Amino acid sequence: MSSLKAIGRGYGDFSDSDKYFDEADELLSFVDAYDDHHEFDQGLEFDYVIQDGESRMTNSQQNNALDFDMSKLNITFHESLKGTLLDDDDDDRIDNLIVPDLSTLLANIQLAPASEIAYFYLQNTIGLPDEVMWKITNKHGSVLGFTVQNLEQKISLLRRMMNLTDEDVRTILTKQPPILHLSATRNISPTILFLVRALDLSKMELRSLVVAYPCILCYSMQNLSKKLDFYRSELELDTNQIRELLLSDPRLLCAAVESLEMRLGFLHREIKIPIKDLQTIIRKNPRIMLYSLMDNLQPKIISFFIMRLYMDPKDIVKLLTSYPSIMDYNLDNHMLPIARYFLTELEFSPMELKKILLKFPRLMTHSMFKIKHVVGFLRFQLGMDADEVKRILYQAPQVISLSTDDTLVSKVNFLEKEFQLQDVDLRKVISGMPSLLCCDLEKNLRPKVVYLMEEFANDALELRQAIITLPTLLGYSLDKRIKPRMERLKDVGVEPIKITVGITMTDDNFEKWLENKRIRIENGGKLLKHNSIRATASDNDEIEGDSDDNIPLQEDNRFMHWKR
Repeated sequence: MSSLKAIGRGYGDFSDSDKYFDEADELLSFVDAYDDHHEFDQGLEFDYVIQDGESRMTNSQQNNALDFDMSKLNITFHESLKGTLLDDDDDDRIDNLIVPDLSTLLANIQLAPASEIAYFYLQNTIGLPDEVMWKITNKHGSVLGFTVQNLEQKISLLRRMMNLTDEDVRTILTKQPPILHLSATRNISPTILFLVRALDLSKMELRSLVVAYPCILCYSMQNLSKKLDFYRSELELDTNQIRELLLSDPRLLCAAVESLEMRLGFLHREIKIPIKDLQTIIRKNPRIMLYSLMDNLQPKIISFFIMRLYMDPKDIVKLLTSYPSIMDYNLDNHMLPIARYFLTELEFSPMELKKILLKFPRLMTHSMFKIKHVVGFLRFQLGMDADEVKRILYQAPQVISLSTDDTLVSKVNFLEKEFQLQDVDLRKVISGMPSLLCCDLEKNLRPKVVYLMEEFANDALELRQAIITLPTLLGYSLDKRIKPRMERLKDVGVEPIKITVGITMTDDNFEKWLENKRIRIENGGKLLKHNSIRATASDNDEIEGDSDDNIPLQEDNRFMHWKR
């Protein structure tokens, strides 16, 4: 430094050497910055915390004010010369300035090796890409004022406490460079220990949380504790449930408690969703607690579900508990166009659309193209009229989820071939039992056809007539309904075709009907026309409907004529 300040003596005209003085002034500033940099205490890190999404400096940071600003480091050339480079007799101008060459200047500068400079440590050793270094330099430049030893201590602590890989470290610093402002002993370590103890986290679970959202480590322990208390007291979740919830979506630790309380108040107190049901809904789809109240939750639940589709609170609970991810879809660009298509082009009423949506909320997962494609297949390739299409969509809306090129075609071809159905009969069978299209072909339909064909003594025409007469026959469980009823018919001596009558009855009525048949057979030696017992299905006897996406059907057991 002394050699640099002894550049020359006397006064002179600076106009001819402005470029040199600019370079010299820059060099002097750099050297002063380097000297001051080594005077900084290694512990000059920030107690940097985030309060509900806002980053703030604590007192230690404000007290430092970080004297590391350029006002301290920018010592001008003229100030450097003062009292050292000038004659005591000359106070107003500089003469006879001695200007050494640049090589002489550089020879007297001792620069720190790259390994001891924070910028090159982060870039070369840690491996941060150029765009991240640009972000750190422009937005978090104070990080570059720390010593390499200081940065190594923090990064080593993160690695050790969470078994981080090099890529994990790069991911964390790319997402959250301010984490390097934190003190290893006053911030990072206590926060990690707090999370581990409060949530009973393993190292892998902690790693999952921090790598996904490293900003979690920038919150104060008071802030984190307040959020955990919300899930424990307001949602009534235990520690294991809270841990599972946060691991499924770590952003829940980044949401402000006030916002969480507003969303919970709306769902619980205004929409009347019980806390137990809310637990199920939120654990299935944690994003519900992150959505905007004004822009998402209220428009969808109040404007769409309640006002447009006439859903009551019980309907809302049923819809959200069965498929809470329905709240993830855009209202204006996705849900409303589908609703308009069903209400206008297909001419469903709002109440009918409500029942369709409650039965199959995943309707909203499909695009308009997919829905129209399936409707076109039913209408034009199978030749069904509008009422038959509406009946299928109303009773088995799961058909929308099936592939027209594979699943639907294979099932239609199977029914047509096995029962020798013509176009009219095929449409009658499918519209009479729409959920047949949702049954698994190999595990459900084919075993039933094989069994019935054996019981009908391979009489394909008689079996065909039975299926046309009662398409719902193929909807009943093979082991729980078809086989037991067929065995009882054989025991009494009733012909197999009568399964179309007996299959629909309750157990009590079926036994009474069989007893009458047995008495008539014994007295008259022949079967008499049954007209004494009305065929009614039990409320507990549900027709099977195993769709390809494992969505249970809730069909009425009786043949339902289409009506608005």
